[in-house]
Parts: sequence; C-alpha cells; structure tokens
Amino acid sequence: MSGWALFALLLAANVVSGIAVAYDRFEHRQLFSKLNKLERARDELDLQFSQLQLEQATWAEPTLIDKAAREHLRMDNPRPEDTVVVRE
Repeated sequence: MSGWALFALLLAANVVSGIAVAYDRFEHRQLFSKLNKLERARDELDLQFSQLQLEQATWAEPTLIDKAAREHLRMDNPRPEDTVVVRE
C-alpha cells in the first residue's frame, strides 16, 4: 500500500471517528434531556400520590364517614326494637 493510500485511509477513518463522536454526544444530550423530563414527571407523580394518600386518609376518618352517611344517605343507627339477633 502506498503512502498516499494509507494517508487517505487514516484520514477517512479519523473523519468517520470524529463524526461518530459528534453523533454520540448529540444522542447523549438528547437522552439526558429526556431523562430529566421523565424525572420531573416522576417527582410530580410522587407528589400527587402523596397528596392522594393524605386525602384518602382524611376521608377514611370514621367521623367523616358517619357524618356523610347521616347527611347524604340519611342513614341512622337502628333502634333496639328493629335489631334482630340470629343464633344457631
């Protein structure tokens, strides 16, 4: 192989290697940006989940359930004469 052919081959390999490095850095930046967006979305979902757990715990309070049953459903404790005990 002549000196010029070897020089051209090495030059082409160097150019291709440079383009590959540039493309790899570009792809890395794109993926890093996507990762940051996904992490922000995850953090927002974690916050929303925590808020929903707090809300669920609040609504599960027995006093609130009793109040909602009495006001909205017009439920009340049965009178003693309406209570039937079933035994074997």
